[in-house]
Amino acid sequence: MDESRVEKIRNRVTPMQLYQLTPRTNCGECGFASCLAFSTQVVVGQADIDSCPYLDERKLGALREKLSAQLAKGIGVKREGFQKALDFLKEEIKKWDLEKIAPSLGAKFLTVEGKKALELEYFGRKIVVTDTDVYQVPEGKIDPWEKIFIYNYVIGGAVEPSGEWVGMESLPNSVSKIKSLKSHCEEPLAKAFAGKVDCLPIVVEKVGGKICQTKVQVDVAADFQILPKLTIRILWWDEEPEEGFEARTKFLFDSRVLDTLDIESLLFACEQLTDRLLEVAKKVCK
Repeated sequence: MDESRVEKIRNRVTPMQLYQLTPRTNCGECGFASCLAFSTQVVVGQADIDSCPYLDERKLGALREKLSAQLAKGIGVKREGFQKALDFLKEEIKKWDLEKIAPSLGAKFLTVEGKKALELEYFGRKIVVTDTDVYQVPEGKIDPWEKIFIYNYVIGGAVEPSGEWVGMESLPNSVSKIKSLKSHCEEPLAKAFAGKVDCLPIVVEKVGGKICQTKVQVDVAADFQILPKLTIRILWWDEEPEEGFEARTKFLFDSRVLDTLDIESLLFACEQLTDRLLEVAKKVCK
């Protein structure tokens, strides 16, 4: 990856980074309805970072300094809402040659109404990315938080997967995220499909995934193509009450995944996938 791009990414604070440091309980003590809203407003200069009493100051130190410097430059100041938070990323993407980076992203370069753009797959949907917007083709809903995630993928660049599957615990600098992955993704999915793994093939298909074979002994394994160079694998073990075993799931990633996305963006992708699976499960598994 271009070293200049790496440096710019390291020095940029996004709402997603701060959001991962919040308790994500939407308690409202900060004055906002959700942790997402709080994180966005802080990054765009419309809220005080200390309004949340539950942020871990030990983890917040470096981010606080970067955010202060970012706001001092006027980035995000006097802006409101998600759309304004996206402005910073839209400025960043203007610095890249979309035609040049398209192959590494698994994207197709094209021109839309005279504007340079990228076309790629996101959760099986065709989307177009420009320096002014991210939208689905044909028309469909992509919320602002997803747009931030997609811009992060484009700006960060991507590498060819190694083909080696690992758990989050094997990824560098992931210790603080393992608990979040377990509580927000693995445990809810294990509970939702406990005693119902027979309906998993239908659910997986509806979410755009594919049942796969693994060397590990599991009840069900499935791969989900989130973005062209980002695949997430989920393993399911059903409960065995008579043996005293509870249902369990585990997320796996390519060993080079952090060369494509930062850890916060990766966790966001896991949460998005989890939400989609749970939504379909409510309709299919009864």
